[in-house]
Amino acid sequence: MPLAYLSESPEHLEALSRVDILYTDLDGTLLAPGGTLLADGEGAPATTAAEAVVAVNRAGLPVVIVSGRSRLQLVELARICGWNDFIAEAGAIRSRWTGTTRELVFDTPYWPEGVPAEGRTVFEEILASGAYETLVAAFPGQVEYHEPWHLHRDATHVLRGCFDLAAAQAVLDALELPMDLVDNGLVRRRQHGLVCDGPIHAYHVVPKGVSKRRGIELDLADRGLAPHQAAIIGDAPTDLHSAGAVGLAVLVENALEVPGLADELSAHPNAVLVRGKRGDGWAEFARLWLEARQSRA
Repeated sequence: MPLAYLSESPEHLEALSRVDILYTDLDGTLLAPGGTLLADGEGAPATTAAEAVVAVNRAGLPVVIVSGRSRLQLVELARICGWNDFIAEAGAIRSRWTGTTRELVFDTPYWPEGVPAEGRTVFEEILASGAYETLVAAFPGQVEYHEPWHLHRDATHVLRGCFDLAAAQAVLDALELPMDLVDNGLVRRRQHGLVCDGPIHAYHVVPKGVSKRRGIELDLADRGLAPHQAAIIGDAPTDLHSAGAVGLAVLVENALEVPGLADELSAHPNAVLVRGKRGDGWAEFARLWLEARQSRA
């Protein structure tokens, strides 16, 4: 089936006109290579994405970051973009700013009562489970911590590797603590200690049941909003897997570089592409969102 683009789909544009809140990924979606906002989709200096952020903020439309990045990183990145709220560590942490304090909710839906133990973080419980050491033993040379992004985390462990995801999940399932392994997309880092012939992916070890989709669903429920009032934008399978939580799911054009994602896109009727890679695609979405809302008014 031909791929659908938002600008060319009246059905998806109609859905966009009803969107009141956006959930956005950062790396590979809003941010250019190297993690900068001030570059185009190929990494050349540009203000296109930054100007789009300003336009959305000027319209008073709320944006919630949904990312694998840590809480500490997202507090600062949200502030830089003029936003307040975020869902961190692949859905494991939800943060809402009340105007005076920041409320944090840690999600551990299938963990036994009393875990994490008093005085211990979710991160520390996963560390104590031996998950990392067990994966390294099962896949020697194929998994390591995703340095330096594995540091200063509260709820998940971030790895990079080239192992079979189903086989790795089976390894985790044999441990006492319920955990999932979430694929967070391709890693283009050239320096690493892995022995890999194929592509390297970033992975999150999370409490079982945790996902970006669940984080969005819980956040919408907290706000009293219906799915049709929300959209997501991203570049990876974890973003597309959140399509069922919202009225409209959008992928920037570089998502097509992920093997198999184009086929998966066609399986989600509410999922669509925007033209432009990374921040250029985000800016295209922002333009269409503002135009759709204006036409509704």
